[in-house]
Amino acid sequence: MIRLTLILLATLTFGVASGDEPVKPQQTDTASEDSSDIPDASVWMKKKMEYSQAILQGLAMSDFEAIRANAARMNKLNQVESFVRRKHPEYRTQLHTFHRVTTEIARQAEKKNIEGAALAFNQLTVSCVQCHVAMRNIDDE
Repeated sequence: MIRLTLILLATLTFGVASGDEPVKPQQTDTASEDSSDIPDASVWMKKKMEYSQAILQGLAMSDFEAIRANAARMNKLNQVESFVRRKHPEYRTQLHTFHRVTTEIARQAEKKNIEGAALAFNQLTVSCVQCHVAMRNIDDE
């Protein structure tokens, strides 16, 4: 039993120490590593990703001002994007959900409610995934 434990410990230690990088999602045909090829929609997504990562960092550090400020920035970006990209009804539905959830993140941060902000952030993540699924389905039609 001790031998098995030592083997498992050595294997795990080597795996962590060897600098295993996180597995990144595969790029689609439309995705590109070259930032000069980024389509307009990807610019919106890149900013949303930056703000959501900052919210996650704020949650980890209990930095309520960072959580609130980045949720507010996401909400403003959402308002601009909804004006520019509002033609499809499913996308408008997703934008409405996004607005509701980012508003809730900011509200919970103002109340200094870390659990509420974390729950709202989880809802934001789900809404992002649902939106991307919906947009892929539209593209397939």
